[in-house]
Amino acid sequence: MNVGKKEELNSSQLLSSDGTIIAPEVTYNSTTFVPDCQCTESIEKELAEKFTPKKAESEKLVLSYLRLGYDKKAERCSECGTLLEFTPVLGVAGGESPSGLPPAGTRQRMNLYRANFCRDRLCPMCSWRRSYKIFGQVSQIMDQIANDYEFLFLTLTVPNCTADELVKTLNAMSKAWIRFTHYAPIKRILKGFFKALEITYNLKADTYHPHFHNVLAVPKRYFKEKDYLKRDEWLRLWQKAMNDDSITQVDIRRARGKIKGSEVSVEGVEAVKALASAIAEIAKYAVKSSDYLFQSERITDKVVSVLVPALSGRRLCSFGGCFQEVHQALQLDDAEDGDLVHVNNELRSDLAVQIYRYGWSCGAYKLIEIVKK
Repeated sequence: MNVGKKEELNSSQLLSSDGTIIAPEVTYNSTTFVPDCQCTESIEKELAEKFTPKKAESEKLVLSYLRLGYDKKAERCSECGTLLEFTPVLGVAGGESPSGLPPAGTRQRMNLYRANFCRDRLCPMCSWRRSYKIFGQVSQIMDQIANDYEFLFLTLTVPNCTADELVKTLNAMSKAWIRFTHYAPIKRILKGFFKALEITYNLKADTYHPHFHNVLAVPKRYFKEKDYLKRDEWLRLWQKAMNDDSITQVDIRRARGKIKGSEVSVEGVEAVKALASAIAEIAKYAVKSSDYLFQSERITDKVVSVLVPALSGRRLCSFGGCFQEVHQALQLDDAEDGDLVHVNNELRSDLAVQIYRYGWSCGAYKLIEIVKK
């Protein structure tokens, strides 16, 4: 793709006279093909339901960045998701058609093939894509080890803190996690983990609530052995790690999969599939856009100005033990800073035969061109 961009933009160039965002100007070498109606309908449904709402939220964040003087972050976020390329998934059972589209009678599905994502920590578009990626990676890892381990879902909380206390609290939680996992009762049972940070904002109290969501791998015998830990023991150990007896809440539960609409429990890989919604909850955004984008510009800017330095340079999720080993064995890339396009490794770039290219303009995505490789 040959794309020509304007010179580096400053905040005044990003805003029009009425305060709306000006999309970066791009030019294309166009190749014209007759669009396949099934393809465009599938893409435009995806764009309308998923990409467009996230891009609209991103533009609100851009305006906040500009008001706060984060010009470089505003520029990157403004360009995020302005170019999206989709390609049809090739037919398998019936073979390929000459055009590279699935043969007649097969279900049409489109994959995102290429995009310009900014990877900003607060960008709603990138946070959404990142949550997909993390969900996919955690699910793949759990599939690999499901027959060897039981899984626990653990949520570790701390009391709400003020804006001035947030960075200090996050630092304390990171150090406490290391101590927590090295305590003998936990070290005996913990064989691997996935840990994710989430921060919510309480508008009424003007406080922040950071907490860890965790998936723990424990031995199959865990629930039948003396090493089993009751909820109060998990709480005591977390209080000890944080050196804070005012902590009153931890949530620990067995990850048990059930067939939808049934009380029949399943184990192993089938249990992981049945736990998809719970895994998705753990893999969700570090900060939801509803916790920092408000109708009030003043409140939005206040919260964004707190979250930017709090999240800067900080790992939002991590893998340990058998989770990390499988992550490396599967050659999965970085869950936070890696590829946000092929979040499930569904399509190799060399398999794309026809590309539908969409651009963001005037608050909507429009088909720019169709390219045949």
